[in-house]
Amino acid sequence: MIAAAGRRKRASGKKMIRSMTGFGKGTEKCPYGRIIAEIKTLNHKSLSVVCNPFNGFFLLDEKIKRILEKKIFRGKVFVRIAREGGDGQKSLHKIEISANVAREYLRKIKKVQKSLGVKGEIQIQALIGFPGVMESSVERKEEKIWPYIRRALEKALEKLLEYRKSEGLRLAEDFNTRLRRMEKNIQKIRKYGKQSVAGYRKKLVQSIRDIAKNAEMEKGRLETEVALFAKNCDIAEEITRLKGHLVVYKDVMCNVKADAGKKLDFIAQEMQREANTIGAKSSDFRISQTVIELKSDIEKIREQVKNVE
Repeated sequence: MIAAAGRRKRASGKKMIRSMTGFGKGTEKCPYGRIIAEIKTLNHKSLSVVCNPFNGFFLLDEKIKRILEKKIFRGKVFVRIAREGGDGQKSLHKIEISANVAREYLRKIKKVQKSLGVKGEIQIQALIGFPGVMESSVERKEEKIWPYIRRALEKALEKLLEYRKSEGLRLAEDFNTRLRRMEKNIQKIRKYGKQSVAGYRKKLVQSIRDIAKNAEMEKGRLETEVALFAKNCDIAEEITRLKGHLVVYKDVMCNVKADAGKKLDFIAQEMQREANTIGAKSSDFRISQTVIELKSDIEKIREQVKNVE
């Protein structure tokens, strides 16, 4: 517990990785009721924003996207803006009743009644139901309602970023655990590699002795065989590059810039390439087993890093 708290405290001084998945909700009261903003984000290779404003206020889409683009760099972003009305709240609907159109309907109906000798009263409910008498439309009040939408959106965005940051911290802790385990396995591979060459030399000496028995052993031939084996099984270069990738990976995690997720994924690919080469070169069973553990951690990192912004 104390160690984890210490890691969080040290991490707070640096810009750490963030997850691409998250959710945030914000509300704001206004003269037209209560504005509700919800933001949901998922994994995506780039930034994609889908807005769903209420009452067809599609002219606000670009304003919403500009606010989000300043804080979110990757991910599929879904934005929902809703309004809850209440008693005494202003309405966004505008109702118009055309007396002239109603009067014309009434005149025509009375004329038909007279010509056909039909009696009856025309009710107002029937009259306003005729096409063109009463029209309802949404008033275009984007500029008036936008400040309330913006504040609700900013509250939702703040909560979303906290969520993504928290998930990013969890991912970073998982990465660090795997990187530490990988470092230990790389040290094992280095040790086993040296022992493998020494063991081969010992076996080769014994084989030559068995063949030659009491004959004088050719030292030059022995050294040539050992050197050839060491060259074919030399994994020092791959180990050096692999350790270098671990250093860069940690640096990118702790000093996040644009496209951190893409960079981490590329580094993980390079780690996997070096691990595959080590496994292909080595004939030592211990190295092969350790490479399997190494590749397992790399695979898990590559899977998890797809969620990093």
